[in-house]
Amino acid sequence: MGLTQRIFRINEHVVNAVLAILIGFIGGAGAILFRFMIKLCQELFYHDARDFLIFYHQVPFWQKLLFPAIAGLIIGPIIHFFAWEAKGHGVPEIMEALVVRGGRLRARLTFIQMVVSALCIGSGSSVGREGPIVMIGSSAGSMVGQFLRAPEERLRTLVGCGAAAGIAATFNAPIAGVLFAVEILLNDFRLERFSPIVLSSVVATAVARRYLGDFPALKAPAYHLVSLYEFFFYAFLGLAAGLIALLFVELLYRSEDFFDALAFPDYLKPVLGGLLMGVILQFVPHVFGVGYGTVNRALLGELPGRLLLFLVFAKILSTSLVLGSGHSGGVFAPSLFIGAMTGGFVGSVVHTLFPGITATPGAYALVGMGAVVAAATHGPITAILIIFELTGDYSIILPLMLSCIVSVFVATHLKEGSIYTIKLMRRGLTLKWGWEERILSSTHVGEIMTQEFVSVGEKTPLPQVIEVLGRSPHSYLLVSDAEGNLCGIISFHDVRKALLRDRQEAQRLTAGDIATREVVTVTPEDTLLTAQHRLARLGISQLPVVEAGRPGQVVGIITLRDILNFHEKELLKRL
Repeated sequence: MGLTQRIFRINEHVVNAVLAILIGFIGGAGAILFRFMIKLCQELFYHDARDFLIFYHQVPFWQKLLFPAIAGLIIGPIIHFFAWEAKGHGVPEIMEALVVRGGRLRARLTFIQMVVSALCIGSGSSVGREGPIVMIGSSAGSMVGQFLRAPEERLRTLVGCGAAAGIAATFNAPIAGVLFAVEILLNDFRLERFSPIVLSSVVATAVARRYLGDFPALKAPAYHLVSLYEFFFYAFLGLAAGLIALLFVELLYRSEDFFDALAFPDYLKPVLGGLLMGVILQFVPHVFGVGYGTVNRALLGELPGRLLLFLVFAKILSTSLVLGSGHSGGVFAPSLFIGAMTGGFVGSVVHTLFPGITATPGAYALVGMGAVVAAATHGPITAILIIFELTGDYSIILPLMLSCIVSVFVATHLKEGSIYTIKLMRRGLTLKWGWEERILSSTHVGEIMTQEFVSVGEKTPLPQVIEVLGRSPHSYLLVSDAEGNLCGIISFHDVRKALLRDRQEAQRLTAGDIATREVVTVTPEDTLLTAQHRLARLGISQLPVVEAGRPGQVVGIITLRDILNFHEKELLKRL
């Protein structure tokens, strides 16, 4: 028996705990190193690692203009030739790996993601830390699991452990780290999955606090609900946040389409995105990098209402341009920024109109952060808890819950998919996150289809069709034309209808006369979930499987019973 088999013969709870602690430590250390690399890159570019708003007026025009483009020139070839998964905001690639590849991510991603994202953020690109750190932690968890040859279910758990560790350590938010992994990434709250993820999050947070300190990532005064009338204003904020989040998502993917359509090499497109970012920095230094300095100013009520509204659209535009062009960074921190500015603007308006019954704009900025994150990610629980952990303020929880639920309601009813899943939907991958549905969505028809099938020629007389169908183990007959291509399908119902005609007329009928000509098929590359949906929609029990690109060439059949049997066996393996 090999080492891997002996390891996994140990009590699986002990194994999960040990691996969770290991990945938590790696995730915490990775977050510390990543933060250090961001500061190092900003030092290299601007000779100052402080908040950009403190010293931006001392930075020469040409540096603000060119440094994001220079970073794009460096990262473009790295991403294009060595790690395409590092392009953009990262989380969709992890989701795809969890569903399609059982959680397998390439080991090189850990290092490459750290380098390219640190260059982007340090040079001034308007992106966040969360996407890269989730990729860093997830790839580390995947690497550990693949080294030990862990089964797919455990490998997915280890990827979730890495993601939770990364979020927890980089935001000093252990609860939000857990919720991000189980609500947004895995959508799986089973205890055997939940427990190791919690453990990794705790360990990563402890490691990060040892070196980065234990204090909230954002500074906000203690806000509270001034009057019950405010619930109406917070509900309106939720509505506005949902619409702003949809605008952000729409512009982000339109920007991707724009850059994808440009007729020059992909590895040079980040240069153009960086140059456009540099132009924006000349006029709006507030959108530099992660932007927490500006967020803190909004929470403290230090920014005027008009500037807050302007920064909403400036951040949406700058983040969309750099990520659409191929830079590497997260969308979580930009969503927090956009939400703070949205909430601050709404708060400034309502506080001006109703000063006696409303809190100051900072309270609305705080709630707006959670509302936009909830709408963009479709993760209201994560959004609510991360605002609490980022600020250490629990007093505003009721308005926060209301705004988050309203914003998610607006976002989910006006557009299908979150900022993470839309990217995969555009690739043709529809994610079904229930762990039972994931079995069907990660298995292809070609893996379980039956290659033996019964067919008849379209000229076959009806009596012979009845004889063949009676001997067949299947309830359908495939009908082929003179060239052997699929041209129809016959069921018992089709035969019954034919026999109800005049007897002499029925004797003259052929297979082609009674066959259903509009045949719904699947290919070996389609998932079992796709096949199941087509069977259910048509109310039938069998589908022909044809070659991709050759719809007349039958290579097998798949039945509803095949799918259900496979599903039940896989469920038993996971119990």
